[in-house]
Amino acid sequence: MANFRIMWGMALLSLSVCQGQTAGGPDRALELNLQKAIEIALSKNGNTDVRLAQESVNVSHFRYAEARSGLLPNFDGSVTEQDQTINLHALGIRFSTPPGSGFTIPTEVGPFNTFDARLHFTQNLLNVSTIRHSQAAHADVHAAEADTQSVGEQVAATVARLYAASLRAEADVANAQANVALAQELRDQAGRRQNAGEATALDVTRAELSMSRNQQRLLAAQTVLIRANLELIKALNIDWNTSLHLGGKLGSVPAQLSTPAEAMEVALRSRPEFLAERRRMEGARLGQSAARAERLPSLVGFADYGLLSGIVTHTAGASLRVPLFDGGRIDAERGQANALLRQEEIRQRDLKNQVELEVRQALASLASAQSQLQVAERAVGLAQDELGRARRRYDAGLATSLDVLDAETRVENALNDRVAAEFNCTEANIDFAQATGTIKSMEF
Repeated sequence: MANFRIMWGMALLSLSVCQGQTAGGPDRALELNLQKAIEIALSKNGNTDVRLAQESVNVSHFRYAEARSGLLPNFDGSVTEQDQTINLHALGIRFSTPPGSGFTIPTEVGPFNTFDARLHFTQNLLNVSTIRHSQAAHADVHAAEADTQSVGEQVAATVARLYAASLRAEADVANAQANVALAQELRDQAGRRQNAGEATALDVTRAELSMSRNQQRLLAAQTVLIRANLELIKALNIDWNTSLHLGGKLGSVPAQLSTPAEAMEVALRSRPEFLAERRRMEGARLGQSAARAERLPSLVGFADYGLLSGIVTHTAGASLRVPLFDGGRIDAERGQANALLRQEEIRQRDLKNQVELEVRQALASLASAQSQLQVAERAVGLAQDELGRARRRYDAGLATSLDVLDAETRVENALNDRVAAEFNCTEANIDFAQATGTIKSMEF
């Protein structure tokens, strides 16, 4: 009767969980493998970090357009109408009237109206500094694009880890279900032996207690699975009511581990951080060149054309600008550009060291995880063999129910250790793929 109440409690709790999941709308099933999950996360409506990175690329494009505008023609128009009265004395114009002439020269002219409609044009004909600034902004665009790829790699790694966490939760649920079924068999075995007068009520109570404990673990494992799937749904930015059906399995490792030199060669070729750093280095060098070019003369062409009080007038010419003294502004810009270039050189060296550290750590973790998985697989076989022997001895009256329960516990622990070892293998594989820049092509 107690077991009947426990089963009803499990059913009601499972029903409430399902109702909570579907409260926002009907479930939509989604068949997923790792590649599809990464593809969804990296789509234009996918992960938030990817979308923010793309907006950074758009910002860099606009900055490049702004820097390039200094090399393009500039046109503007103006229309002016004014009523003027000019005081000649205020302009320094003074006339003396000859004595006795009877003629008076006025001190003011006007009022008179003027109307001026004019089109103005300017064009940088030669400005090396502006050219270099434009080229540096263009390099920044490429760096932002490479940074977006780097963000995509990080998002793919995050999705892979969340996907692996969901697979682990599924494996834990499967283990918990198997343990419940095993406890059920043990309880039935104890009941049969009690009916045959070969076991006591204590044996049945122990079996009932073991089954209750395993049912509680099953409920906890199901809750962990729900939470893991919700984390994955958030990372993919899909509807909360989506029901995920995941493909693949834990525990996959490369058939043959690379050497550190081989893995580093792949990383240098594949990781977008190196491309982004090279682009930033190029931009810093062009910025340094632009700062140096501030000392060079620049040539600007200009022209205007329009109507002044109904009369066509125009102006055309060129202006040569030669910097002589600017209060130290150019020297300050050159010092800043040099410092920025040195910063990028330091970052480039540090990035290479960091990537090599990640590669070597991932290789060490892979080798260790593979060995742990082999040990865990062997432990499962031994524990299951021990349980079989204990149950046969119990049936023959050569062992107590405690011996069977102890063997059952060791099977549970061995199964849990195997899932943990498989998960560790998968995480090490994810770390290795991320370290070498191949996370987007990874599969379970």
